Amino acid sequence: MNKQVICDIDGQYYGLDSASVRSIENGVPQMLLGGAPDFVEGLIKFRGEWVPIVRLRSLFGTDKSEQPKYSQLIYMSTFNGTVAYRVDKVVEIDVIADGEFQRIPIVIHSGKTAYVVGACSHHGRILLVVDHNRLLSRDEAQTIKAGIKAIYEAEEAERRRKEEEEARRRAEEEAKRKAAEEGSTEAGEDSSKE
Repeated sequence: MNKQVICDIDGQYYGLDSASVRSIENGVPQMLLGGAPDFVEGLIKFRGEWVPIVRLRSLFGTDKSEQPKYSQLIYMSTFNGTVAYRVDKVVEIDVIADGEFQRIPIVIHSGKTAYVVGACSHHGRILLVVDHNRLLSRDEAQTIKAGIKAIYEAEEAERRRKEEEEARRRAEEEAKRKAAEEGSTEAGEDSSKE
């Protein structure tokens, strides 16, 4: 097995493949994403791109206790681009030995828990190893991507509008400057004729 980022979500330990982790940070949504599934808190800017924040408590249906005051975001590269997964806290990053790991039978490994690929005992606790590429369904991922695409298109339209406005303002200032220069030249010519 490989290194796992071991995180606590409502008292249960989960493992996420550390090779796909881009960063572990704190953060809150900077923008809401209309039409997104309930477990998407919103979007956050990460290294220049809009990234969805997926609240794993809601996705896993484990909201048994109150959300902790401080939680963490695990930014991961997935088949659907970068996703920020909200966890209660990151406990550690550790290697899970192949001998410890038990694959989940295909019969159990389906439906709502298809993202759990295996389990093991780790420091006296059950650790569920998650395939982060299976956390979002195809439809959920497409809905999120479509929402983010619309935001980028709106941002691009606003950028173009501002550029056009700035170009128009500069053209007006240049026209005023030329008119003022021509006016002062004509005034100089008139005074020389007198």
